[in-house]
Amino acid sequence: MRMSCIPPITHELGQHWEQPARAEIEIDETHALMTRRTFDGLAEYSATRPSGVYEGKMWKRNDGAFDYEFLARGGKPVWLLCWYGLSDKPGMVSNHSRRILVVE
Repeated sequence: MRMSCIPPITHELGQHWEQPARAEIEIDETHALMTRRTFDGLAEYSATRPSGVYEGKMWKRNDGAFDYEFLARGGKPVWLLCWYGLSDKPGMVSNHSRRILVVE
């Protein structure tokens, strides 16, 4: 695994957003590895997206938790780490996510 590919928050609104340090999360192409303390430090947005869109903002999402057809078919929600990343388009961000693995 490599260190976080999540960009630093440089937007002025980011000074008011609380999240764990990027260095506390290891990310590969499919997963985000973190401790329970780091997991608990992420804001949860399972049914919406956070307002204040800027590079480096992270949150967790319980993907599938509100998809009642998925749940009725026996689907199991999974926790995702989500973040806004860099974009080639000026004034835009990219959206990223990885399945969370919590280590104790």
